Amino acid sequence: MKVYSGDHASSRIMIRGLDKTWFFPLNTEEEVIVPGPIGDTMIRISGGRAAILSSPCSGQTCVAAGEIRGNGQWAACLPNKVFLLVEGTNGDVDAASY
Repeated sequence: MKVYSGDHASSRIMIRGLDKTWFFPLNTEEEVIVPGPIGDTMIRISGGRAAILSSPCSGQTCVAAGEIRGNGQWAACLPNKVFLLVEGTNGDVDAASY
């Protein structure tokens, strides 16, 4: 049961590449190119969600994974060593955490 639901104002997306880590508010509009050992991975943050749009990996599982938006959700391109994680509260408080 949700007691309150906000607008992702407290959430952020962490993007980790080989040599750098980026943090963006989840409610921003950004496209980020993350270099990896096999090429560039493109990530879009839009509408309170983040997704891997393209990556040079052969399986494309990371692209097929779709969008993430909730606290603790993640996506990754393992061959290219790129990792995304939603951090924060998402403005949600549930009865179990109270």
